[in-house]
Amino acid sequence: MINELEKIKDSVLLQDIKVEELSSMLGCLRGVIKHYKKGEEVLSEGAEIKKFGLLTEGKLQIVQYDYLGNKSILSIIEPKQIFAEAYAYVNKLPSMNVEALVDSTVLFLDSDKLSSPCQNCCSFHKQLVKNLLFIISNKNVNLTEKIECMAKRTTKEKLLTFLSLESIKQNSKEFYIQYDRQALADYLGVERSAMSAELSKLKNEGILEYNKNWFKLLQK
Repeated sequence: MINELEKIKDSVLLQDIKVEELSSMLGCLRGVIKHYKKGEEVLSEGAEIKKFGLLTEGKLQIVQYDYLGNKSILSIIEPKQIFAEAYAYVNKLPSMNVEALVDSTVLFLDSDKLSSPCQNCCSFHKQLVKNLLFIISNKNVNLTEKIECMAKRTTKEKLLTFLSLESIKQNSKEFYIQYDRQALADYLGVERSAMSAELSKLKNEGILEYNKNWFKLLQK
């Protein structure tokens, strides 16, 4: 457990919490470490959730499958990020799956213990709640951005909206995205072949340059 704490001690969730408090925090919040192999389900659609996860190592994806089995990627989870916190606090079963993209390790924390401080009045509780609110607010902003992309009618418009938002977030005309081609197509809800064709057109038109997950916008 100590090794896992070293990997996440500077995560947003644990910001401004003293290192010497981390072990006590895990005991108070009933922290549990679990390991997952590539392709394994971390959380399943319809399963009751009482704990939210903090990824200590690896990479996860949050996905939804429609009736026909078509996949839509909601987000990618990188180390030090949390997931499933919203479902852990509401009486509603999740309509999504969390899957391991690579071998991954997750620290699960009890949501009830976080929202209801114990009798010891641990000093880290107030800071944890503050950090959690910041994370949730930031995710709401990201969700709004995805809705903005999905609201566009054509693949070209969706691509340019997504890339423009990434450029603004990273404050640069040159930037890397976290998605490969298939993942980006799933995120935008478009066919990969159609998206690749649009990328080629945009490159030929001198609007952007790209190489794998690196992009450069040439025109506003």
